[in-house]
Amino acid sequence: MTKHRRRTYLIKTGLQLRYMGIIISTMLMVAFGVGWITYDTSWSQIANTPDLTLDKLSVIFDSVNNLLLRWIGIFVLVIAALSILVSHKIAGPVYRLEETTKLIASGDLTHRIHLRQGDELRDLQDAFNKMSESLSAMINKDREIIERLVKTSNEIKTKIEGKSLTPDSAAQITEELNSIVEELRTITCTFKTEETEAEFEKETEDSASLA
Repeated sequence: MTKHRRRTYLIKTGLQLRYMGIIISTMLMVAFGVGWITYDTSWSQIANTPDLTLDKLSVIFDSVNNLLLRWIGIFVLVIAALSILVSHKIAGPVYRLEETTKLIASGDLTHRIHLRQGDELRDLQDAFNKMSESLSAMINKDREIIERLVKTSNEIKTKIEGKSLTPDSAAQITEELNSIVEELRTITCTFKTEETEAEFEKETEDSASLA
């Protein structure tokens, strides 16, 4: 299996730029807060302290460090709360997608994803729901074909038991079976599997060898 290196990094430009802006804004807020605290506490005290000595300067630096530690703790709590709120806009949709995927994998195709206003990944919601609707339509079509097969099988059984299977009725039944097989082939051809890929590559190689 070949590895594909990603060359384009802005895949969802709006989403990525929005969260990049949030990260940069948070960094600037923290940098501004630390800078303001440092200037307001250290330089103002240094400027207003007469006869500044090393002992007084050490006391000022100790108080600044203690104040910075307290404010950094506050910043960490605020950023943690904001990160939970912001990440919930992605974590929530991902969780719903996982749960709905499990339900669909178990055979329940009636479920759809309905995200809240303001949640991210709404494009993924639309694509996922469209996929579920397509699968439901294919399943319904398969059930119709199965019912036709059962009906045709019962018709063949009745005619054989009643010894009324004429060449014309046999030809009609054969035509109906061929029609059903063709519909099944049309439906299954819409799916791409490893087996069909191998068959396609083999056909391509055979065509190239004959050319």
